[in-house]
Parts: sequence; structure tokens; C-alpha cells
Amino acid sequence: MKPTEFSLKRELTALVTGAWLRPPVAQQVAALCWRRAGEGHEVLLVTTRGRGQWMLPKGWPKESKPDAEMAAVEAYEEAGVRGVLDPSPIGSFHYEKRIGMGTVMECEATVYALEVSEQLKTFPEAGQREIGWFSPGEAAANVEYADLSALLTRFAP
Repeated sequence: MKPTEFSLKRELTALVTGAWLRPPVAQQVAALCWRRAGEGHEVLLVTTRGRGQWMLPKGWPKESKPDAEMAAVEAYEEAGVRGVLDPSPIGSFHYEKRIGMGTVMECEATVYALEVSEQLKTFPEAGQREIGWFSPGEAAANVEYADLSALLTRFAP
């Protein structure tokens, strides 16, 4: 069957508006901060500054520092926690970062586990976010993104 001019235009439009023109996915790093609690563990979530949604501490990587170390820096800056960092990633999740008026950026955060040994009262973003400790199930139910929810559910230190 010979393609029509209309079908060729439709296929070309699909190609042009598809993957070729999609913006790249921005890469971030995140810390899954956890502590032992009873016979299990709890995980720490912080609220985002914009919409106040529960999320892992996260931020932009830097060429001058390994990604795992930057995840630990974000945990300190956003939640005031320090501890023992696992330098191997435990997974990743996708989410949408809202920047400016209605602009959305697709991001993927690589996650590193940090066993918390210290929680400070004074830290760079104190007062800008809420901080909460949750069971893995509660944490998974409180986050907006399915990838992150699944990661929180399957994490076992």
C-alpha cells in the first residue's frame, strides 16, 4: 500500500515532536537518610520549598565532588543530618521539578543511602522545610512519585 501525503506528514510530525525535540532529563543526586527504629528502620523526608511535598533531600551534582558526597551535602543542608554514607547508589527515581512560572523540568535523581548518626538543630535550610521520620510504608504513601515510593518500600538496610 502506497503511503499518502497525509500519512507521511503525520509520521514526520510524530518524529519531529517526539524524542528528537524532548529536552534532556536533568540529573540530580538524593540521600535516602535512615535510622534504626525498633526492629526495623525509619526514613527521613523533607518538604520541598515550593509546593511543600514530601521528598528525599536532593540537589545538583558538582564536578568537583563525587555524587554520593553531594547527596550527603544535600542531606546536611536540607535536613541537618550527618552519618555513614554508602558510596554505591541504591537506585533512582524520576520526578518533575517546577521552576519559574509553570515551567516543568524532568529530572532523574540517583539515590545514596545515609545511615543517620547525628541530627542538628541548626543547618543551612532550617526553617525552610518540614522534616519528618516515617516508617518505609508511611514514607512511600506520602511521596508523589511512583518510582520514589517503590524505592522507599524496597529499601532494606
